[in-house]
Amino acid sequence: MFERRPKKINYQTVLRDVARSMVRLKRPERLLKLITRYIDRELGLSHTSLVVLEETRDRFIFVDSKGSRRVPIGLIKFEMNHPLVLWFRAEKGKELKCEDFLQRSLLAKGLANGRLKMLVPERRQLYEKVKKAMDDLKIELAIPGYFKRTLIGLLLLGEKKDRKPFTKSEISFFQTLTQDCSMAVKTAEYHRSLIDKNVELERQLKEIHNLRKKEQETYYEIMRSLAQEVHAKDPLTYGHINDVEYLGLKTAEELGLDLTGRKRDILSAGLILHDVGKIGIPDQVLKKPTGLSGEEREIMKTHVDKGVKILEPLTNFKEVIEIVRTHHENFDGSGYPLGLKGDAIPIEARIVSVVDAFHAIVTSRCYRSNRSVELAFDELKKCSGTQFDPQVVDALIRMVHKEKVRRGSGFFNLFTPS
Repeated sequence: MFERRPKKINYQTVLRDVARSMVRLKRPERLLKLITRYIDRELGLSHTSLVVLEETRDRFIFVDSKGSRRVPIGLIKFEMNHPLVLWFRAEKGKELKCEDFLQRSLLAKGLANGRLKMLVPERRQLYEKVKKAMDDLKIELAIPGYFKRTLIGLLLLGEKKDRKPFTKSEISFFQTLTQDCSMAVKTAEYHRSLIDKNVELERQLKEIHNLRKKEQETYYEIMRSLAQEVHAKDPLTYGHINDVEYLGLKTAEELGLDLTGRKRDILSAGLILHDVGKIGIPDQVLKKPTGLSGEEREIMKTHVDKGVKILEPLTNFKEVIEIVRTHHENFDGSGYPLGLKGDAIPIEARIVSVVDAFHAIVTSRCYRSNRSVELAFDELKKCSGTQFDPQVVDALIRMVHKEKVRRGSGFFNLFTPS
């Protein structure tokens, strides 16, 4: 008379708590283990086990098992041809009226009283195999969990320690619990799949970025070679772009511009590639030893647009394209092709304009011999404020004087042919 009465359970409260846990827990394995422990502790069964679909290996595995007759979860797996899996994946046994669960006592009763003798042999064999599997694992009640008609898991329950049958409310509770667990497992799988896909997408985007970067670098080197080729046509201007690049970077430093990282690369590329469009100018115009006619000057002006089109694939160097587009704009707005004025012209383009003109004056060309550095200074000062930015002109002159002091008179030999 002192036997302990079974604890009365508020199933709605339990289900509500499980739902809350599903939201909090990122790993469904923890939730499933909490559920098996709860059932084992509160309902007093011989064992409680949860089996979940492992899609990557096309089988079902035990995630947890509790109780005196618990299953050794590391040793037992349910392949897709396991009787219990076939039972719930196939059309349910309507003869036993247990479409949403399977109870061993009902199955045994059906086999014993001959109700199933009318079934085809293959179907009867399945019933017998299911009964044997439940006997072997001491399973009294099996509850399936589905997600969109796909069997996701099974809740396998041993008999009650008091040998009483499961009530309808208990079975209903287990069904709801199992279905909620299936939803949690599938949601977690989708979440992990999404994370994996995002990681893979990031990897692919990085790979594309690296390939694109390599492509851009290769294209840039080709453009540099084309720029060299423009001046290689005339031995007197060979090496022009290297000198212009050097002078432009030193002038920018004298101006106090920030040349760290990408900013230096942009200016350097602009200095190297500013005349790349001349590759499309006919030699009879490009190398003409006398002054150009009006028509020839218009042809020469097209090298700006040609350069812009050549460089359009350099999407990572849009600023370089703008330097090429504007390096013939004049400070007073009289230049081409846009008629920009003052600070509307990129500072890099203003630097290109000054150092390109300086280098053209102090080096020999097909139409004249080189002139002195001092004469070049006079020419730049004369056009300061009209063609050239005065601050850039002053900075170049200061820089050249400093370089002369630092490197000696040999610095000027840099601009004369050997």
